[in-house]
Formats: sequence, C-alpha cells, structure tokens
Amino acid sequence: MRVDLNQLEFIHQALRNILIELEAYTGFDFTITSLYRIGDRGVHGQLPLRGTDLRMRDKTTGQAIQKIINDRWAYDPARPDMECAILHGNGSNLHLHVQIHHNTERK
Repeated sequence: MRVDLNQLEFIHQALRNILIELEAYTGFDFTITSLYRIGDRGVHGQLPLRGTDLRMRDKTTGQAIQKIINDRWAYDPARPDMECAILHGNGSNLHLHVQIHHNTERK
C-alpha cells in the first residue's frame, strides 16, 4: 500500500519532510511498520506524530539510510548526541526508527 505523506497532516511537517526527501533521494518505496501508537509516551504517541518506523531487510542498507538522514538532519541542535534515525532490531524486526523533535532542523 502506498500513501501520499503530504496529505497526512497528523504527521509533524519535519517528519514528513524527512520521509518524503528520503524516498526521493533513494528512489525506494519504504514500508512503514509503525506510526501512531495510542497510549505511547514517546514520539509514536504524540500528535502531531513525531516518530515512525521503516522496515529494513538488510543491516548494511539500513546503516547507509540511517547515515543519509543523520547527515542531513539535526534532531535537536541543543542535544547533538540525539539522532533522527536509529537502526535497531534483528531479523524480521530490523527497522529504522525515524524521529523528530520540535527543534529538528536541516543541517
């Protein structure tokens, strides 16, 4: 299933920008495995939505995509140790967690 992320206004604009730019840059059609989670106290449970997970089938590819995002976006300039993209999980659970903060900006 494909969706036009530009129309999903419940997703924070910065997160939409990252995801749309990523697909345009890589030419990949990503599969979102998690968006809004009712009751979640983190970025998956806030509106506008600040977190999403993308399926990754290969760790090397996931690491490359993680680098693409983190080289271009600062999660929160006041906290340079935080990142917008984090690859984690194993096997069929391998995914790229993409998150933003209200202060996220392009580097």
